[in-house]
Amino acid sequence: MKVDLDNLELLSKLDPSDMLGAINHFPDSLSTQTDQIVAELESPKTDFRNLVLMGMGGSASAGDVVLDWLRNKLEIPSLVHREPLPPSFVDSRTLFVAISYSGETSETLEAFRRARTLSAYLVGVGTGGRLAELCGRFRAPFIEVESAIAPRAALSQLVVAVSTIMGRLGLVQSCSSELRETGHHLLGLRKRFEARASFERNSAKRFASDLLGRSVVLYSLQRMSSVARRFKNQLAENSKQIAKFDTLPEACHNEIEAWRGSADRALPVLIRDGQETAFERSVVEAFRSTIRSASDISAREILIPGRGRLSRLLSPILFLDYVSVYLALLKRVDPTPTKLIAKYKEFRESR
Repeated sequence: MKVDLDNLELLSKLDPSDMLGAINHFPDSLSTQTDQIVAELESPKTDFRNLVLMGMGGSASAGDVVLDWLRNKLEIPSLVHREPLPPSFVDSRTLFVAISYSGETSETLEAFRRARTLSAYLVGVGTGGRLAELCGRFRAPFIEVESAIAPRAALSQLVVAVSTIMGRLGLVQSCSSELRETGHHLLGLRKRFEARASFERNSAKRFASDLLGRSVVLYSLQRMSSVARRFKNQLAENSKQIAKFDTLPEACHNEIEAWRGSADRALPVLIRDGQETAFERSVVEAFRSTIRSASDISAREILIPGRGRLSRLLSPILFLDYVSVYLALLKRVDPTPTKLIAKYKEFRESR
């Protein structure tokens, strides 16, 4: 029997851990007070010459969003790192921020230990665990964030923490005003996408229905890649569905050939930015037209307007987070458990 996304009682049964409720909470955390974060951090005695945001999974997504948001305001090279071996350039003038919601991510902990041997300036972000213990041992600041039902549901808390750290340590100007403004904007969007909004009026429910039985291939400009990667990950963890993403214009020079005569259930989805340049717009639209001419498949476009750079990132993320959970519920899948991730960790620790 088809799932009625307007049947709130049924949705509650299919979503016993309330992942939908966690997404509803997303905008609230952007107004979180940052006094504790500021109090934990002392101004460094040296100027940083590079920044590394270390994390895996949902924790790394926060780093992706922050750099897509603030990269143009940074005067030093920066990256999100996802490997246990730190980059070779890490030294005493590196700000190394380890982001681990649980505080137990083995790859992040290993990189954190190694970064210390390289004399990096260390900061930890999470809810506790071994990362907090290491910070205590290394006399490094640890910024504790609010708990959520899963790391992927803590994105807004982590974005607040990481951006506040960067502001406090002088890498960017204070971000608190833009965080609050974005949170206010997302509260308005929440009314449009939450479960109480009917299918007829709720574009997130309708888009999830369109994705049912389709294989999703996401494309975005590089500066919107945090949105595309986040949705790919949310489809995997919430919807239990494989998806992929690539960036434009790079995909125009290779992957576009794969759409020639495509007859499978793949659906291209373009993540758009409301402030594209004329050149960027021509790239995206030419890519879309070429796919259509080769495969007779019309790409779907996601463009959720925002009032600033952060809002233009988090608005589509909020929308697509809802989509991923609605898709899970349409499949009668509980979106919260990630049993295979747990099994991977068991296998790895047993070796």
